[in-house]
Amino acid sequence: MVYQVAWQRLLTVFLGVGAVSIALIVSVTMFGLGLGSLLGGRLAERSSDPFALYALLEGMLGIAGLVSFPLIFALGRLTAPGPPAAAFACLFVFLCIPTLLMGITLPLLTTIFTRLTGDFIVSVSRLYFINALGAAVGAVLTSYLLVSFLGWNGCIFLAAAVDFVLAAAILSARRKVRPTAKPAEAEAPPVEESSGFGRLAYVLAFFAGFIGIGYEIISYRVIGVLVKDSPYAFSSILAVFLLGLALGGRAIRKFLALHPGVSRRALYFTLQFLTGLSILIIFTGIYRLSKFEPLQSFIRLSFTTDLHPSPALFTSRLGVHSLKEAYLFLDVFLWPLVFLFVPTVLMGAGFPLIASLALRRRGGEGTAVGTTAFFSVLGNVLGGLLTGLVLLSAVGTEATLLAFGSLGLLYGLVRPTREGGLRLSFIRAAAIVLLILGGAAAFPRPGTLYPALHESPFTPNRVHFEEGLDAVVVTYEDGTRLRNFINGQGHGYRPGPFFIAEAVEGLTFAPSPRNILVVGFGAGSIVESALLTDEAQKVTVVELCGSLITNMRKLPEFDRLFNDPKIKVIVDDGRRFLERTEGRFDVVLMDPLRTTTAYSNNVHSRQFFALAAKRLNPGGVLMVGGLGDSGVIARTLLEEFAYVRVYPGFVLASESPLRRNKKRFERLLGSFSPDMRTSIRGFIRDALEGEALSKAVAGVPVNEDWRPVSEYYLGLVLRRGSGGR
Repeated sequence: MVYQVAWQRLLTVFLGVGAVSIALIVSVTMFGLGLGSLLGGRLAERSSDPFALYALLEGMLGIAGLVSFPLIFALGRLTAPGPPAAAFACLFVFLCIPTLLMGITLPLLTTIFTRLTGDFIVSVSRLYFINALGAAVGAVLTSYLLVSFLGWNGCIFLAAAVDFVLAAAILSARRKVRPTAKPAEAEAPPVEESSGFGRLAYVLAFFAGFIGIGYEIISYRVIGVLVKDSPYAFSSILAVFLLGLALGGRAIRKFLALHPGVSRRALYFTLQFLTGLSILIIFTGIYRLSKFEPLQSFIRLSFTTDLHPSPALFTSRLGVHSLKEAYLFLDVFLWPLVFLFVPTVLMGAGFPLIASLALRRRGGEGTAVGTTAFFSVLGNVLGGLLTGLVLLSAVGTEATLLAFGSLGLLYGLVRPTREGGLRLSFIRAAAIVLLILGGAAAFPRPGTLYPALHESPFTPNRVHFEEGLDAVVVTYEDGTRLRNFINGQGHGYRPGPFFIAEAVEGLTFAPSPRNILVVGFGAGSIVESALLTDEAQKVTVVELCGSLITNMRKLPEFDRLFNDPKIKVIVDDGRRFLERTEGRFDVVLMDPLRTTTAYSNNVHSRQFFALAAKRLNPGGVLMVGGLGDSGVIARTLLEEFAYVRVYPGFVLASESPLRRNKKRFERLLGSFSPDMRTSIRGFIRDALEGEALSKAVAGVPVNEDWRPVSEYYLGLVLRRGSGGR
C-alpha cells in the first residue's frame, strides 16, 4: 500500500489529476495485481520450495522499489510533452511488473499456510485478514506520517527496505519451519467438494468485485462532499474500506468455526443479499435523516469546515470547544465508517468463502485463491472504469447506488439445494420485488442526495446542479450573489473582492498584459478582471473541472462571458497544459485550489514554478493564490524567481523587478463600485518582499514534487508545534 499510494501520487504529476487519468492509474495497478494472483496460483502448486520463491519475490519487489522513483521521473520527462496514449503505454509497462509480483504473494502464502495447518479456509481467511489490515495501516501511515517526514521518495525507499528485510526473514523461517503435510495429503475443507460452486465461483467473485469497487468509488464521491478534497481523505476512506474487508475475513472464520454444519453456498448468497440491503438502508437513512437533528448538525459542521482532519485540536486549549475540534479531527474516519463499514465487512466475509467454494481438488488451494482473486480484481477493474467513467455521469449517483443495492438483493432469489443445484423460489421472488420497489420509492431521487449534504450559503436562492465524469458541482445563486462548490469544496463566490484583488495586482505589475493565462475559473472574477484591461488581446482559461463550465453556462451572464471572442476555454490539468503548450504568456493568474487540497502540490511545487517561469515572456508575472500557508509558497517561489511579493493569501513572482503600473491600477479600480474599491485596497495593503521576505522565510521548507509540504499540512503543524518551521 505504501508503494501504491506513492506511485499513484507521483504519476499524477505527469499524467494529470483528471478522472480519466486517475481511473487508468488505479485500473492498471489492479490489473497487475489480478494477473499476479492468477500466475501465483499456478506457481504455488508447481513450486517445490514456496518459501524460497516468496523470498525471491520480496527481493525483486525491493529492487523494483529502488528503481521506481528515478524511473517515474524519467518516464514523466520523456512522455509529458507527447500524446496521452504514449504516456499510458509507459504507465502500463511500469506498473504491471511490480504489481504482478505483488499479486503472486497471496496465493503463494495461502499454499504455504495450508501446508502448515491443513485447513484451507482458516488459512485464506487469516491471510486475507492480515493482508487487508496491513494495507489499511499502510495507507494511513503513508499519508498521515511518512510523506510529511520522508517525502514520496523516502516512502518508496522505506518500502523497498522492508521488502529486503522480509526476504531475509522468510529465508530464515525456511530453515526453521517445515510443513506438516504435503499438498496432496492436506486435509480437504470441512465441506464436501460437490457442495462448492466450481467455475461458477469465479463468475460470482467477478460480480462481487464489480459491485465492491463501484460502491467504494461512489462512497468516496459522497464522503468527499463532507470532508472535501482533503489529501487525507483518500487514505482514510481506503483504510476504513480495507479494515472492513479485514474484519469480514476474520469474522467468517469465527462464524464457520462456531457453525461447522452451515451451508457455505447459502451463506454466500445471504452475505451478498445483506450487502445490497445495507447499501439501500445506509443511503436512504442518511438522506431522510439529514433534515433532522442530530445528524443535520454533524453534516453542517463537517460541510462548513475546510480542513479535514482539522488541526485545531493541536492548537487550542482543552475545554468546551475540544469536543467539536475532536470531531472535526476524526470525521475524516467517522463518515467512511458510517457509509462503508457494514457493507465492507460483509464483502470481506465473502472472499474467503467464495475462494473455498472454488476449490475443486486437494492440493489446488493456490489455484483456487489465485483464480478467485483474479476474477475479483477483474471485476474491480471493469467496475471501477464503468462506474467512474460512465455510470456516474450518465445516470448519476442515486440511480447507480439503487442499481448496486438492487443487484445485491437479487441474490436473495436463489436457494442452493443439497444436490448442488440452485433453485428459484416464487415466494422469495415476490418478496424481493416488493423490497426493491419499496427501496426505490424511499431512495433519494436523482439530483437530491448531494444538495442534502450541502449547506446553503444564503437564502433565498436558486440551485444549479451538475454531476459529471469529474466532479459534483452545486452553484447557489441569488441575484448578484453566487457561490460555487466542487465536490463540497468552495470554488469561488460573487461578489469576490479578494479574487479581483489577486487579478488586479497581477495585471498591474505585468509590463504589458496582452496574452493572459488564467488557471482555474472559479466564479469568473479573475477572468472578468482580465478582460477589463485595455491591453488584453487573448485570455486563455484552463479549468480542470469540465462539469463546472457546464454548470456555469446554465447562467446567461456566464454563457455570454464564455462566448467573448477574447476568451478560449480549455478543460485540462493546468500542469499538463503548460507541459504541452508552445505558447508564452505575459501574466499567469492562478487560484485553482487551496494549497491544502489533494493534488495541490502538482501546481505548487518548485518544479511546477520552474515550468511556469519558462512559459512567461520577459518581465512576465505569475500570481499564485489560494494559499493556506504563504511562507512555504513564497520560499518555494524564491527558488525559481528573482523577485517575489507576498500578500495575505496570494503571491506575485517575476524574473524582473516588480513595479506597479499606477495608471493601469487606477483604471482597473475605476471599473468597480466605491465599496468594492475599498475592499480591494484592503486586500493588497500589506505586502512583503525583498530582504524582509527572505529573512521571514529563512528555514521554511520548500515544496518539491516528491515533498508536498503544503499539501500534507499536518506535518507542517507538527513541525511548528515541536519548534520547527
